Amino acid sequence: MNVFQLQYHRCSVLVATLIGVPTIGSLLMLVILFSFPIHTPLWLICILIFCALTLMILLLKWLIKSQIFVPCTVNVNHQGIGFEINKANLFYKKSNFYSTWENVSSIGEKFNIQNGNYSYALAFKAPQLKANFSIMEHHEDEAEKFFQTLRFYQEKIVRIESTRNLPQKLPLQNNVITN
Repeated sequence: MNVFQLQYHRCSVLVATLIGVPTIGSLLMLVILFSFPIHTPLWLICILIFCALTLMILLLKWLIKSQIFVPCTVNVNHQGIGFEINKANLFYKKSNFYSTWENVSSIGEKFNIQNGNYSYALAFKAPQLKANFSIMEHHEDEAEKFFQTLRFYQEKIVRIESTRNLPQKLPLQNNVITN
């Protein structure tokens, strides 16, 4: 069994946060601005808008770094893959998940242009779940070993699936003798 320290996140949580925080922050900022008297100086309004935008950016950055991308322990062996979220936070509860390789419906590799790192997205059949794993700071070598191990099992699954589906992919042949 191979054990790795990685970061876990779900894309739906990331997208909801990227949409929700600016929307709620903007609405809150507008409510505050509309509560000011009509003769409020322009410089004060500009400072308040700047402060509100800065606060939203900092909040979003904190949420992404500490609440959405969370540390997890991933176990990989010949039978399957499991992961455990090490501590609970705003978006994820402390949990443990294990699946056999037959329950993995897809493994996808993604490249992040901003920081030059790879991440893997694993989709499971039951329960229907898509988990994303990426490199944790100061664990680059460990993440590379995980990705190599995952590639090995991905290729093994593809080989097994291709041999299982081989008879179904071949065209049916009818042996009909005609005179």
